[in-house]
Amino acid sequence: MSRAGRFLAWCPLLLACLAALAGPATAAGAAGVEVLEVDSYARTVEPGETATYNWTVYRSDGAPVNYTVFINVSGAREGWTASASPGSIPSLEPVSAWSVTVTVTAPSDPGLKRLNLTVTFTVMQDGAVVLYEQRFAVTSVHVEPPATEKKALGIWANPLPAPLDGDVGVFLLDILGWVAISACVLVFLDPVVKSFTRRTKTEVDDIVLKIVRTPVLLMLFTYGAVSSLKDLDRYLPYVVIDWANRIWGIVFWLAVLYVAYKLFKDLLVYYGRKIAAKTESKLDDVLVPIVEKVGVIVIAIAAGLYVLGYVGVDLTVFVAGGVVISMVIAFAAQETISNFFSGIFLTTDRPFVEKDIIILPDDDWYEVRKIGIRSTRLFRFKDASLVTIPNNKLANEKIANFTGVADQGRVTMTVGVAYGSDVEKVRSVIRGVIEKSDLIINDKPDLRPIVRFDKMKDSSLEFFILVWVQDRDKRFDVVDYLNTSIYNRFNEEGIEIPFPQRVVHLRQASGADPPARTAKDPPGGAAEGKDSA
Repeated sequence: MSRAGRFLAWCPLLLACLAALAGPATAAGAAGVEVLEVDSYARTVEPGETATYNWTVYRSDGAPVNYTVFINVSGAREGWTASASPGSIPSLEPVSAWSVTVTVTAPSDPGLKRLNLTVTFTVMQDGAVVLYEQRFAVTSVHVEPPATEKKALGIWANPLPAPLDGDVGVFLLDILGWVAISACVLVFLDPVVKSFTRRTKTEVDDIVLKIVRTPVLLMLFTYGAVSSLKDLDRYLPYVVIDWANRIWGIVFWLAVLYVAYKLFKDLLVYYGRKIAAKTESKLDDVLVPIVEKVGVIVIAIAAGLYVLGYVGVDLTVFVAGGVVISMVIAFAAQETISNFFSGIFLTTDRPFVEKDIIILPDDDWYEVRKIGIRSTRLFRFKDASLVTIPNNKLANEKIANFTGVADQGRVTMTVGVAYGSDVEKVRSVIRGVIEKSDLIINDKPDLRPIVRFDKMKDSSLEFFILVWVQDRDKRFDVVDYLNTSIYNRFNEEGIEIPFPQRVVHLRQASGADPPARTAKDPPGGAAEGKDSA
């Protein structure tokens, strides 16, 4: 099956997975069942108190079938309890509705806490899932912190007079303190570090300083703002403090991942390219761009997941959907993956390299132009065309490489002469032709030319010729020289080069009239002649 055919074959499964992740509208329409939101799904409770959330499972169609509904609650943490009532609906009849209540109990210990609950509704018919929906509820618990005297930057008592001798004054002092810390880092520490890095021979420290400078200042500013805002916790709703902490977490991890991305791209990949340019192997030249792209994608995905996690999005659906879609893509792109690993094999095992001359099983001669990670480009001498062949095919082919071989180049050929020819004379003529060529090795005992009376075939006496050549690239010139010179010398010596022929005898049957003679028939009652086959 072609690659396009395999992709089309996997399309239905991919669409089904996307439909399952798409949300309630698609699934509800298919099953005739809806999960209706009839409540608010973000509550604040005191420690140890309980919050309830309600949904209605409604079936609008009148089909004569019954559905079974299962309700599952997930996401509860230590100290929290959560349960659904009822846990299942054994029979959801046509045009009916059921009320589902989820009860959440907060822990009794004080502090700012938050629970993200996922409630899953699974509707089944005869063991098959016809609807799968998820709903979310957020429960927060907040206890007023004990009244303690706040200090500027957590160290110094508030020296300001009334009315700034309270929490507002500490907040202003914290803001000024963090601004001063940031200014010191920017004005004093930055030049000191730069003066130190200028003395080193390597540029690595300069690159690292340039990368981390802005993220560090951003984290200092954000942390200072969030920690200062906590001084006003008696006056601000807990939601503001909660979101301030989330923003700090988002900024921190984005800054860390940004530094990781820049170090990866500007340091590892940069030096990887410089090292790859100095090596003879082509593997690093191919792998460095791939590692760069994969690394950027992984860091971007990690950043997105961290941000979604901090804003309270349940990542279970994304993880499950990602696994399913990854499996679908792996099956649909199995040939591409095979070509990728075959490209690595061709680059590491090196049966040939760029500029090599090779022969493939189709007996055509090629020059290797470019070995890619998915395919290899070859120049075909026969028609002067550029041919692209998938790597997995080349990795399993029998390939003859005529470049970079340590052994001496050689040429073999056969010559046929007519029966009745003088064998010694033929051998002598061929040897004379060989000895006159400067392209053929004649003076090395272990590489002497071979001329052998090899076979007596149907129409000729066959001689085998083997010669070693001075230059491997002159093989075709040697073949041309031998063919031309041997043919001319045979003509001069009267040695016949035969061609396949057949002798046909025509005899007249007894008592039959002789056939009518024509101007081309020879005289006599019988005709015989030679007809070339």
